[in-house]
Amino acid sequence: MEKIKIKTKYLGELEIEDENILNFPNGILGFEDSNRFVLIDFPNNSIFKFLQDVDNTNISFVLINPWDFFEDYEIDIPDKELDTIDLNPQIENTLEVYSIVTLGNNLKESTANLLAPVIINIKSKIGKQYVLTYTPYSTKHKLMVKGAGE
Repeated sequence: MEKIKIKTKYLGELEIEDENILNFPNGILGFEDSNRFVLIDFPNNSIFKFLQDVDNTNISFVLINPWDFFEDYEIDIPDKELDTIDLNPQIENTLEVYSIVTLGNNLKESTANLLAPVIINIKSKIGKQYVLTYTPYSTKHKLMVKGAGE
């Protein structure tokens, strides 16, 4: 296992194992030239993660597991889309699904993009952002119900 140093947007310089690098052949929407990412845990917080571009310090996304905030979230990803990340749903249970968070001034003002989840085959280390069709979801779902506290 080879370790490499990367510069991150929020956590400074980190050492990562090259086997943890995720390949996004088509990038992330709006960042199509960003193809190599690594998932990084938030310090002292198991709910949020960073999806950090390995090659560009300034590109980093905050991710959540959508079911941590939206228990009724339902998605249907066609097998042909899963094929693009080398995932066979009949054989493997290696799919991770995340939503990109847009941070507000506080958690109550932060939103999650439920329309275009980030899907990752953790075995093959291939990921993509998939835009759902025929769905009630949008790009801006509040993370907390109003009045639920800070």
